[in-house]
Amino acid sequence: MDENTTTDSPLDPAGMLALVRRQQRDIGLQLGGAVPYILLAWGVSWTLGFLGLWSVDGLPTGLPLGAAVAVFVVLFVAAGGVSALLGIRRGRGIRSSPDSAFTGTVYGVTWSIGFVGLTAIGVALIQRGLGDLANLYFASVYVFFCGIMYIIAAAIWHAVPALVSGCWLVLVGATAPFFGYPGNYLVLAIAGGGAFLVMAVALLVYRAAGRRAHV
Repeated sequence: MDENTTTDSPLDPAGMLALVRRQQRDIGLQLGGAVPYILLAWGVSWTLGFLGLWSVDGLPTGLPLGAAVAVFVVLFVAAGGVSALLGIRRGRGIRSSPDSAFTGTVYGVTWSIGFVGLTAIGVALIQRGLGDLANLYFASVYVFFCGIMYIIAAAIWHAVPALVSGCWLVLVGATAPFFGYPGNYLVLAIAGGGAFLVMAVALLVYRAAGRRAHV
């Protein structure tokens, strides 16, 4: 064999394009691998959390209000922690451009700004006589806002599952108040949390089928 012959010859344009696409696919798989488990965490928190709130007046022996609220908060904080941990672990070793980092930071901060703003509006309405309707306002407006943020995420990152989830959450958040209190919490538990659980299971099954197909 000629000593000047090398196996590491430069790739042609088609080969370079194929390499870039493979790298993008691998990164997408690395980041997307956490999605089913994030959905599972939120599905459990939404289902159990809203069921707890519904049980306060929806069941003869439901949870006391203070306990239901505490369980709800703990579950949501836990789901947020799981999401952050999985996101950090999956994103480890992946470098992002300054533009991507800026987009991600603004998007993340917008969640906090939105929740604080909606809470402030709710508190102001309570001070102006909102009364028991606060049970309808807070639950639905938070779910509705989550749906809007999912739709925005879909537009930024071209994520079809986020678009489907966002549209569904907007529909659930806008529909729940029509069931009154405490029925609205039951709707949010089943239609909201249940949707997350169904999507998580569907993604896990889809990924398992894909792995078997490539064996």
